[in-house]
Amino acid sequence: MYDEILLERSSHPEFRGDLKGVKSISLVNSSCGDELLIYLKVQDGKILDGRFSGVGCAISQASADLFIATVKGKTVLEAKKLFNQFKTMILGGSGDFSGLFEAEAMKCVSRMPARVKCAELAWKSLEMV
Repeated sequence: MYDEILLERSSHPEFRGDLKGVKSISLVNSSCGDELLIYLKVQDGKILDGRFSGVGCAISQASADLFIATVKGKTVLEAKKLFNQFKTMILGGSGDFSGLFEAEAMKCVSRMPARVKCAELAWKSLEMV
């Protein structure tokens, strides 16, 4: 069900850990119990760095890692546009999702509606930036 990218990102996340000196954003998926802390270093409207910690299913963990990989180096506005594309994709919509890079692997979630909240959890941190 999960492709290699999702398995690798959930088993060996590149961006797991905390980030000192930045505010953390706490997120909970009440429908299944996923819990994430997202750390984003934002300066002059640009996301310079990010990390995450927490517990949850393979989808939420892989998506959190892919989220950081996708938005790092982007402006907050660019990241929010990417979130809109990501959400369209995981809900089964059509479009060009190539700007999501490896996060495009989360497209498989569109076949699992119950997992949408797991996939979008980390991305929702952008609503609080």
